[in-house]
Amino acid sequence: MNVEPWSTVGQGATGAVVKGIQYLLRAQGHMVDPDGIFGPATKAAVVAFQSGPGLPADGVVGPVTWPLLVVPASQGSTGDAVLAVQQFGLVQSPQEVPPVPDGSFGPATKERVEFFQWSWGLTIDGIVGRETWSFLSTLAPGPRPWALVKQGSKQSTNWRVLAAQHLLRAHGASILANGDFDAASGAAVTAYQKTLRATEVSTTLGQLDWPAIIVTVRRNDHGEAVKALQTLLPGELAIDGDFGPATENAVREYQQLFAPPVDGVVGPITWHSILLQGLE
Repeated sequence: MNVEPWSTVGQGATGAVVKGIQYLLRAQGHMVDPDGIFGPATKAAVVAFQSGPGLPADGVVGPVTWPLLVVPASQGSTGDAVLAVQQFGLVQSPQEVPPVPDGSFGPATKERVEFFQWSWGLTIDGIVGRETWSFLSTLAPGPRPWALVKQGSKQSTNWRVLAAQHLLRAHGASILANGDFDAASGAAVTAYQKTLRATEVSTTLGQLDWPAIIVTVRRNDHGEAVKALQTLLPGELAIDGDFGPATENAVREYQQLFAPPVDGVVGPITWHSILLQGLE
């Protein structure tokens, strides 16, 4: 749950996630029409698939079924598992025309997968395995997940690293905010998670952590949470921890474009949007 935000998809759903499920079912030997509509035939195929590994045969693709349904794909792969990935488009900008799926995992598909992985803070290896599929499964109307910050990440490959380190410091961690999410930062995540829960504890900042670790900040606030925000805002803001006029103006400009209402207050909605930066 914390690092794999699997969706729950059942009869009546439509769209790319459903089509992805249908192609995965085909890759698993269940011949359904990949029409993007989760109708009775798709539900029956899901039930048949679930019966094989002894899953609850409820016809719903959720966190228990997804990991067994997905078929890993990487450069050189062909067939329905590749089509399952390609039909998402994975464009790098809204203006880009999605390529036509061809079922062949070549360099262009690998590049798109790597961009998707970079966008969400995943391991950038161009391989569509369990972790990547967990985020693909959320590409449906509705709330977006939080991105990950994993031990071993650097600011150059995951632009949330400094923000994560400053927020951990805001909650008492004695780590450096240096853009290198090393073992010390991972240990700080583990220690913080243990203050929240007894399970889903790791060195990765994920779905259960962000809502708790973010701090609502506004004009005249000071400290590590403000520094975290300043590392994420567009422009050349000083990372000084002072929520002054320049920071407020940058927040309002961002909210005007991506996260209304434009009130200059950085609460959960603005934090979530700015940590995704246009992915919503």
